[in-house]
Amino acid sequence: METLVKRSDIIREKYKFFINRIVTYLIFLFIPIYIEKISEWNILNQSIIVIVYMFFMGGQWYLLGKEVDHRLKIYYKANSSIERVLYRLILGNILTILLFNIFSIFTPNIYEYLFWGFFFVVALFYSWPTRGKIIEESISGQFGEYRFLDSFERTVLLLSTAMVLFSIPEIPLFENSEGLKLYLDSEEKIHFYLWNFLSVNYVPFASYPKLFNLAWNFHFYIWGVGFFLTAFYALLRYFFSRRLSIMGVFAIVSTWTFSLLLNENILYAINSSYVVIWIWSTIWSIKSSTYRTGLFTGLVLAYGVMINYNYIWLMPLTLIFSYFYLLKDKTNWYKKQWVKYNSFGIILSVLLYIVHNSYSVILFDIRIEGLLKTFEQYIERKAFFSLFTVGVLMSCALFFKPLNKKLSSINFDLRSYKNILSLFFINLLVGLIVEPSLYFGFNSIWFIAFLCLIPLEWIFQSISRQRSKRNIIFVIYILVCLLDSHFEERVKLAAKMFFKESITKYIDQM
Repeated sequence: METLVKRSDIIREKYKFFINRIVTYLIFLFIPIYIEKISEWNILNQSIIVIVYMFFMGGQWYLLGKEVDHRLKIYYKANSSIERVLYRLILGNILTILLFNIFSIFTPNIYEYLFWGFFFVVALFYSWPTRGKIIEESISGQFGEYRFLDSFERTVLLLSTAMVLFSIPEIPLFENSEGLKLYLDSEEKIHFYLWNFLSVNYVPFASYPKLFNLAWNFHFYIWGVGFFLTAFYALLRYFFSRRLSIMGVFAIVSTWTFSLLLNENILYAINSSYVVIWIWSTIWSIKSSTYRTGLFTGLVLAYGVMINYNYIWLMPLTLIFSYFYLLKDKTNWYKKQWVKYNSFGIILSVLLYIVHNSYSVILFDIRIEGLLKTFEQYIERKAFFSLFTVGVLMSCALFFKPLNKKLSSINFDLRSYKNILSLFFINLLVGLIVEPSLYFGFNSIWFIAFLCLIPLEWIFQSISRQRSKRNIIFVIYILVCLLDSHFEERVKLAAKMFFKESITKYIDQM
């Protein structure tokens, strides 16, 4: 507000803004100067540098998404500030993938110059101090929601972060990127657009195979798990309190299956977590009160095709279901405009599918037994997931009118819940017929955790005036999640990867 005053010290604010931004970009642009020294460090220090680089790139995705909002005049409703950050990050990420694929058309020597030239222009554009840029909220300001967390919520958030950090699987390091591609994606379901993007996005590390492979693996883990957990949290906030939403995230990262899946193949971080991003983006677009958000849902569908070409079958089902059911309260004009903004993503999805190396085949091989075994296995590994059965029964009660009247005191968005269930069953249908990964891994774990929170929400709302009892119940379930998390095993696996070189050198010296 101070910058809006006529006699405010706007000049000083502009200099401060310009210096902070330009120094940040200069540090990034000087990477080629000190990258050779980084290549000689141990894997722990290299990992820290790579992660810092990744977060810098994430900031550019956010700014790009914010710029698209401004240029296209997309004004939308957001359920929380975290939801706005997630939307802009994913939107900016997808648009950056498309831009870097244009760069990849040229030879490596040329697209390397295009990469640095692009960020030189971006540095000047984003660093130029205008009054609008100064008074707008920064990226860090979007996380202001966490300033209001109580001690219990902060503790669970800290535990969740620790679980994610120590769940990093042993990263396979190859001498070339082709070996890594073959190891991670032997069936070639990932589109070459995504591989091209990674080649350009991490071009500073291209001359050092170890760093290059490390950056690719961390990209799958950090952004795959990050987008998945944040989208799940944003989805939970439509139904549950902030405390229970954070607890739902902790229930997922603390299950031993979370670590086992990532150790089996780090690619599961993006391949088996897409469904929750797809469902959240669809629900968010419907609730955003503007048809222009159709651009985002269309691009998310295209992003799914990049992850796995079989996800193309979600595209027609999403459009049909959204047009005739999710948007049934909107006018025909609104629905047509929504589809119009989806058209860019739809066309892109079809083109991506056509130019892919292989195509999916509809086998109509319904694998109900495999689906049931998957759910049974995940539930047995986590004591907290024993609430799944209670959650299913309560869900049935919410839809059964005589019981629904008795549960009318519970504040629960039943309509949005029906929409989520409908989208989830569409996903199961496509998964059973075409692509098992749609119900495997994180794509089913999040749904189990979601249903487990329903009885807890009912309990918390029933004793809303008894804060001490709510805290005791909350602590008990946190301990239940923590006790069977195999945290010590995760620490051992992480230590094996990061300190293996140091231990080997110490043994050799002895």
